[in-house]
Amino acid sequence: MILLRRYLIYLILVILVATGFTYISYKIYPSIGFVKNDIWRVLPSPGDANRDIYTRAFVSQYGTFALAKPEAAYFSASIDIEENLLSGNCSYKLTGEDIEAKWWAITLYDKDGFLTQNNEKLYSFNSENIDFNFEGGFEVYFTNDDAFIAELNNKNWLRSPEEENFSISMRIYLPGEEFFSNLKRINLPIVEKIRCLDE
Repeated sequence: MILLRRYLIYLILVILVATGFTYISYKIYPSIGFVKNDIWRVLPSPGDANRDIYTRAFVSQYGTFALAKPEAAYFSASIDIEENLLSGNCSYKLTGEDIEAKWWAITLYDKDGFLTQNNEKLYSFNSENIDFNFEGGFEVYFTNDDAFIAELNNKNWLRSPEEENFSISMRIYLPGEEFFSNLKRINLPIVEKIRCLDE
């Protein structure tokens, strides 16, 4: 009986240690596993068959069907250029240049990682349906302010969730091998806050 109790205590301790280690690994992984480029962060090759167990765990939660380099790069951002969290109470402008790739897309997600429901049924812009400006670049606006939407002379806008933080994702497909050797320094769009509803 004493032996059984001892093994039961050992089992509980092992479970507690394993759970604690897993939780800590999950919390610190984004700061060590991702490459940072200004407001954006990216996993170098989330779909690589030889990726480590931490990358596998992260991908299983956020990007089950991720491709390996050089097929695709998945960037995400939850802050603006001033490093403030993206908020549904504010309007933002993303400014960028055409990306040298086979295809790319910019998508807005709510705080839980889901598409934001909206009457426009518009959730994303990509390299084929976005309106480029005369210089060959583009702007995309993120807003939930109907007055601001009415002022826009730009068709590139996505509705952000009301009174919630949100994030944006940029998926780039077949950008070329050199793209992945320069993830920290490649030229990516920036996001600037324009105004907030409570200002």
